[in-house]
Amino acid sequence: MIQQQERAEKFFRAIRRDAERRRKQIISQIDEYIAAETEKIEQAELQSANERVQYETQRIQSQTNSQLAKETTEISAELAAYRSAITKEVFEQVAQKLAVFVKSQQYQQWLSDGLGQMEKLLGAGMTVYAVPAQVEQVEKAVAMAKVDCTVKADENIHLGGVRAEKGSKKVDDTLDSRLKSQEDWFYQNSGLSIAIQ
Repeated sequence: MIQQQERAEKFFRAIRRDAERRRKQIISQIDEYIAAETEKIEQAELQSANERVQYETQRIQSQTNSQLAKETTEISAELAAYRSAITKEVFEQVAQKLAVFVKSQQYQQWLSDGLGQMEKLLGAGMTVYAVPAQVEQVEKAVAMAKVDCTVKADENIHLGGVRAEKGSKKVDDTLDSRLKSQEDWFYQNSGLSIAIQ
């Protein structure tokens, strides 16, 4: 009976050892499974978070670029309007100075010299056009230059100077055209660039 009892104890110990070994094995497998699943979940969450960050970054960048483009356009328009206002003011001041010049003796001499050059280009018998209010002044300049021409009023000339034609040949030496030709030069050289960088 003692032998049976010892055998039973050995049997139970063997069963307990085996149960303990299996328990440790099961716990190890459970821990590995939990670790693997946790890693999968963490990777999935990390991927999802990265995708969200990337999406938000692109959305914010797109929104920022759109806003920047809109503001750049608005600023360019404001600068263009401001540049136009400055240009208009400058050219109005120039026109006022030209109005003073037109009343001076130098203008009379300038007209006379210009008429002489026009006659060399076009020949005698040309027709000269002038500001209606300056026809008499131009006729005096014609007499000074001893030029053979006919003087006519032209409502399209506002500041002064003359334009002449003979046949198909034409010469424009009006203050209007001279001032107009300076606008491009003014834009290029005034430093009033509206390029935004």
